[in-house]
Amino acid sequence: MATNSIPEVPAKGTILVAGGTGGIGSAICRALAADGFDIALTYRSNPDVAAGVVADCQAHGVSARADAVDLTDSAALHAHVAGLAGQGRLAGAVYAAGPKLTFGWTAQIDPEEWLRVMAADTGGCFNLIHAMVPHLKAAGGGSLVALITPAVEKVPIQDILSAAPKAAIEQLMRGIAKEEGRFGIRSNCVGPGFIMAGMTREMFAREGLGDFQERIRKSLPMQAFGAAEDVADCVAFLMSPRARYITGQSIAVDGGLQL
Repeated sequence: MATNSIPEVPAKGTILVAGGTGGIGSAICRALAADGFDIALTYRSNPDVAAGVVADCQAHGVSARADAVDLTDSAALHAHVAGLAGQGRLAGAVYAAGPKLTFGWTAQIDPEEWLRVMAADTGGCFNLIHAMVPHLKAAGGGSLVALITPAVEKVPIQDILSAAPKAAIEQLMRGIAKEEGRFGIRSNCVGPGFIMAGMTREMFAREGLGDFQERIRKSLPMQAFGAAEDVADCVAFLMSPRARYITGQSIAVDGGLQL
């Protein structure tokens, strides 16, 4: 006879944060460490920043490490995840990575650039999930969260290189939620809007964009930009036992941008 019980959500364990040195990724690492999770973050090319994030996490009394991992190298990523699983319980993973990209009209995007971005972003997230699921099953469940964008619900102009890969990632995460929920695996997305960190901060720092920045701010229902910690708090909630019955969802942290 089937039971009607929700799998227990682990309050402790290691969370792998892919892209843990970015403005939002690093805030996620710190928030999860504050909640008592051990942190294993990956980075692409900035070991000094990675070391700083590790130190911030360790200040919360948890274990933390940083490794340079190419998310597009499936074999290397699988080996990395297996190594982490061999050292202790994996509680979940956060995909907070993404390639550098340019803004432009969709019809003018170079096909090679399209393939590069899709492989790095959608492909990198797929590789992470593919590597994590078997270990989460073996551990009795866990939580997966991917950062996407509110643009998946509101078609952007000249931003398709950001929106299209994230739309695919959203469907990937929903598929995992539907297929793997019976094994205690939850899978959700968080869509940061204009967050004053990472790419948004870099964009607004360009000379001559002051008026554009102000127009964007005034267009938001909350009339304010968000902080990396706003996104990190949402991710931390989804990774926690408080969200044990939430899966297959996308939460926009955008001050109402998506409306």
